[in-house]
Amino acid sequence: MTAPDQTSELDPHLERGGKLLHLYRRGVGGERTNAGRLLLTHLKTHDLTLYDLDASLPVSQELADLDNWRESAALLARIGKPGEEDVLTRLVDAGDLTDTELARLLKAVDTGTLVDVRADGWAYTHGGNADDYRRAARRVLPSVLLAGRGSLADRLLAATLHQHHLLTHPERNIRAADELQKRLLLGLIFGLTGHRAEATAEGVRAWLNAEQLARVRALLAGQGERLKAGALRHAEELAAEVGRGG
Repeated sequence: MTAPDQTSELDPHLERGGKLLHLYRRGVGGERTNAGRLLLTHLKTHDLTLYDLDASLPVSQELADLDNWRESAALLARIGKPGEEDVLTRLVDAGDLTDTELARLLKAVDTGTLVDVRADGWAYTHGGNADDYRRAARRVLPSVLLAGRGSLADRLLAATLHQHHLLTHPERNIRAADELQKRLLLGLIFGLTGHRAEATAEGVRAWLNAEQLARVRALLAGQGERLKAGALRHAEELAAEVGRGG
């Protein structure tokens, strides 16, 4: 196999190979099988690789490498090379990166610039001031992004929204009578705000505006007994299930 050689696009072997590659990628059933057989023969006959036909593909003559090809992996290979800015712009929205790949991307991306570019859109979509989102994003740690889900942009948005909530809502410490009531408060607050509170020795610590705080207290007063009964019933059912398996 030769090393990648970006010959002129007018080379008839490259032109023929490109057409077969297109047929293989777009074909179905017997058409795809036949195109794959012809493509493989063409590559071996003319000592070409997939890379020669498409620079985003691996230096290989194996169709399995083409079938397992991921655009994101190909883009990652171009980090540090000319055109990196466009590559990074595309990769921040890629949702199929492995943890290792995302960690590599995070080292290459200037998250501050990404935030500056997207903050106005976040403010328009979620309400509030764009500068508040920029301040919130500066509090996001890389470890939080690595522990998140989705693309890097998705993780950054989720973490920023949480920090924005903390910055724009007063901290409240709500006492709980017992561990069960503490858990009910945690659930109520998450259901009401979409943001998790934190358990403390005396109860929970949450970030709520006055209206949200009043709503949580009203729900606990009005629905607390029903929720407690349901939780105890569920505990009994769970224990019975464990007993049957024991």
